[in-house]
Amino acid sequence: MSYQILTDREREIVKLIAEGNTNKQIAFFLKISEHTVKTHIKNIMLKTKSENRSQITSYYYKNMNAE
Repeated sequence: MSYQILTDREREIVKLIAEGNTNKQIAFFLKISEHTVKTHIKNIMLKTKSENRSQITSYYYKNMNAE
């Protein structure tokens, strides 16, 4: 599965999740609301078939870490 299924913003959020940031921290860094972060994460989970943040982190290290 390619990381290209994700938008640029979703890829940013996946990286921030993999770095251990909370939704609140991600919202602050990207200057968006926590609600928007949650919506992005929901979409990321659907696209990557992830069920939780740990699986999103695993996806990052398997597919995107070389960026």
